[in-house]
Amino acid sequence: MGEPAREMTPSTFWKMAFAQKAERDERRRDHAAEEAFWRHYAPNYDERSPLAQCADALITDLLPLLGPGDRVLEIGAGSGSFTRRIADHVGEISAVEPSTAMRIEFLRRWEAARSGAPPRLWPCSWEDAPELETDVVFGCNAFYRMEDIAASLSKMDRFAARRVILVQSVGAPYAPPLHVRLNGHLLERERAHALADVLQELEIHHRLRLYSVERAPGTWGEVALIDWRTNH
Repeated sequence: MGEPAREMTPSTFWKMAFAQKAERDERRRDHAAEEAFWRHYAPNYDERSPLAQCADALITDLLPLLGPGDRVLEIGAGSGSFTRRIADHVGEISAVEPSTAMRIEFLRRWEAARSGAPPRLWPCSWEDAPELETDVVFGCNAFYRMEDIAASLSKMDRFAARRVILVQSVGAPYAPPLHVRLNGHLLERERAHALADVLQELEIHHRLRLYSVERAPGTWGEVALIDWRTNH
């Protein structure tokens, strides 16, 4: 296995990996299949993927990136695990969440854990999100369905008046590397590093930090925290 060919841009590698994965994975090409998956997975999502609760070091470094008056727009809020951790540290938070099942679970868990009105949830993908003004764009592991990652990252940079913050799990089983078969060779790149590659291609100066996180008792993995200041 090898890294992406030098003559291939990082955004092209991402698109090819997306297209080849879609050939094998019905969820990538069928929205109904994707929603059926989340309808089954959503009720136990926090218990099966408790990243926000267990990534203490990551949370410690994430919160100082936020200001008490910030408007935060979260991409792919899921069940709201990060949203609930962030809400008390900012002025306002809203989220883009395309899955009906996950929006239902988000509201159920919000009402069980907190008082007051829940954040506004935009029922669409990030690519289809309307022009929204916000101070900070935040997303965790929500990039796997973004085919044109360069356009999606540029949109994050454009929407955020102050900062973009991304969290990406590293490695299987939570985030297997991207793979591209090309000319008889198998090329691979970890997703977090692939995101950083595209940011570099876009000439967006950013910071990437890696954390060792216990995802289950005795099971450890890495998580990346990527952030940058926007130039607005």
